[in-house]
Amino acid sequence: MSVTRRNGQLPSCEPCRKSKLRCDHVKPLCGRCVRRKTEHLCIYHPAPLTRSPLDSSRRPSASNTQASSSGAKSTDYHRGPWYHKKASLTPGFLGLTSYSEAYNDNASDLRMEHPSLTPGPIPVDEHNLKTGARALLVLKDLPLFRKLISTRYKMYEGYTLGKPIAYMVLNGMEEMWNVAHREEPEEAKCTLLLSRQLFERTTQPFTITPDMSWAEFASMANGRWEAVGLLMTIVGISTRSSIPPSQIEPPCADTDSIAVAAAGVGDLCLQFCDSAGVVNDIVCWLLLYHSMLLTIVYGDWDYRPWRKIGELTASVYTIGMHQESPDLPFFIRELRRRTMATAYTFDKALASFLGRPPLIPWRYCNFNMPLDLNTDEVVAEPSMRDAAIETLDEHGWNSNGYLDRGASVRVFLLTSISRERVLELSLDNRTEGFAERVEELSKQFSEQYRNMPAYLHWENRAQYEQPQVAGRFLVHDLYLEFLYNDFLLHRILAKRTNTQSERGVAISLEILNAIITATSSMHRIATWNLCNAGIPSAGVLCGELLRRSRSQMPYAYEFPRSEIIQKLSIFASHLETMVGPNEGNYQIAQQGQRAIRHVLDQILSAPNATPAPLTAPTPISDTDMSAGQEVLCAELLDNMDVGDRVQFLHWLDGRADTHEPWLTWMNFG
Repeated sequence: MSVTRRNGQLPSCEPCRKSKLRCDHVKPLCGRCVRRKTEHLCIYHPAPLTRSPLDSSRRPSASNTQASSSGAKSTDYHRGPWYHKKASLTPGFLGLTSYSEAYNDNASDLRMEHPSLTPGPIPVDEHNLKTGARALLVLKDLPLFRKLISTRYKMYEGYTLGKPIAYMVLNGMEEMWNVAHREEPEEAKCTLLLSRQLFERTTQPFTITPDMSWAEFASMANGRWEAVGLLMTIVGISTRSSIPPSQIEPPCADTDSIAVAAAGVGDLCLQFCDSAGVVNDIVCWLLLYHSMLLTIVYGDWDYRPWRKIGELTASVYTIGMHQESPDLPFFIRELRRRTMATAYTFDKALASFLGRPPLIPWRYCNFNMPLDLNTDEVVAEPSMRDAAIETLDEHGWNSNGYLDRGASVRVFLLTSISRERVLELSLDNRTEGFAERVEELSKQFSEQYRNMPAYLHWENRAQYEQPQVAGRFLVHDLYLEFLYNDFLLHRILAKRTNTQSERGVAISLEILNAIITATSSMHRIATWNLCNAGIPSAGVLCGELLRRSRSQMPYAYEFPRSEIIQKLSIFASHLETMVGPNEGNYQIAQQGQRAIRHVLDQILSAPNATPAPLTAPTPISDTDMSAGQEVLCAELLDNMDVGDRVQFLHWLDGRADTHEPWLTWMNFG
């Protein structure tokens, strides 16, 4: 029964009353508000002209009223998009020191439940709705996206999420797009309808139960903004497959623009999820892939990938990926292990590349090593999955020597744990026993490599160098990772002791040889490490060449000068030709190759370019080392741009021991 006002008329809604417009008095929403798209403001106040005592006590003074009326109109904070942001759906993972832990022991008696922070859905912000609709116009190219993804997974199986997740979100979006297009053939209306549906689905609960099947999970995961973002980031990463764009059917000449657009849409989807207070497994996958895509588009040195790693860290901690949970289906447990392992690996790669402390420390992670299964086996029916698990050895490795299953994620997790120990040492200011600690870590790394399955060893690589062998890059990558960890150890030791050891030079040359071998005999895709492990190693060799060419002091070990010059020439050529202008690390590659060639010019044109005599071992004093460094700096500064000087001298000086083993190409997907 409608309540009438004292004059017998029906009450108007607040927007109509304040605007002095005729209201049709329809409840719960009047027709005028519906037509004006202001349903979220349409309320019927029982006593619109009454004031609370608090309002009366805070009535503005005359001077304030005059100032307000004479100035600009005040902001209506209830109309802004910020007003409709939701609190998180759940508090997330709560550990032993959380506010509720003391009540958990007697939870059944206390009947304490975490309060629902979201009592119900909120109206979709009109601005976000239209922005989302414009972003969804990219889905017109879904056939092209399918071709890009298909091309990618024909070449690489992927070891984090792989084909099942990629095709889950692709098939889901194709179905939603086709249904929306049948309902609204007009493009603008179709995307607006789809945008509204995505917002409605995104705010629905994302609950994983222990008995959930893969099909049920896929049904729950699709139709959400985070799924759209995940699809687009996979598409963006797929543009960096080694198949030239002209060979893609239909031909696609502008894959660079697709990658940039994919990064933009992915970021927008993350903003929508943040506004809705949503964090779940799909959001974590999106953050991981988006971080990788940002390194492709903007480069590993850019601030944006590093910042996104911080968001990823907060998200994986929030849903408890860093701790094993028994109350999850097998495929979710395994995918979480892989996601956490890849996030940890990516964090260590970017931290060492930038010379910064890592964001995900291993001491706070407590999850099992992922199994050596491919992703199809992870999400398969229990009978097929169990049969695949039976083929693993007691340590979780496959016993058939397959490289295209889950070996990659396991290998890089192990090498990244070692990398964290290197980073800890680089930030340790204690000098007592420093050389002994470096030597001990170096021995441990060598032992770890020897304990790897035999089919992962570099000396057995000949059987994997044929193009048809899946996962053939893994053997090379693993070998290079162990070499580079050892390189960083001896580089840190050289900086702390002001000496250059024979081992440090030997490792640098070995790294350069491995990179040149992979780049020449395998495929262009192997150029991922040219700018990262390659340039620091080349910097050490360049520095040693210059020191020996300008100093007559004796050295304690043989120096393969001719071989080093030859390898540096080849490496500089690879930097110039194999890192294209469309790649994020192009600028670094060009700086590196110009600096290396400048050093080679100085070495080969020097009037007395003869190596110093080899004598009995003699310690190099700090004064001699500093003098050699000054000569090196002076030579490098000639005929070089300021940016080149600063960048390359930082590499040589050890302030930017760069490394990025999988950021721009590696098959995380």
